[in-house]
Amino acid sequence: MSEPIKTGDRCEVIAGALGREGPNIGKLVTVGSLRGEHSEHGRIWRCHGEGLVTEFGGLGTEADFAQSWLRKLPPDTVGPAEREQDLVASR
Repeated sequence: MSEPIKTGDRCEVIAGALGREGPNIGKLVTVGSLRGEHSEHGRIWRCHGEGLVTEFGGLGTEADFAQSWLRKLPPDTVGPAEREQDLVASR
């Protein structure tokens, strides 16, 4: 059994509000803070990454995702470039 998604995990976006056709599909994100529970989508996480499109159509480095829209990546799939980006982002 795999561990549930938590703050600091690296994930791939596998779905979104537009299903499997959204602009964030395939992007890699780092899970940030828990935003709360949505009545339809369940647990919502604020995630950080490059070129994320928000539900309002804005482009930035943060967006909210339902937990079911994220696929947790094993820790060993994060390469040196991603680790460096995480260090810079946390400063």
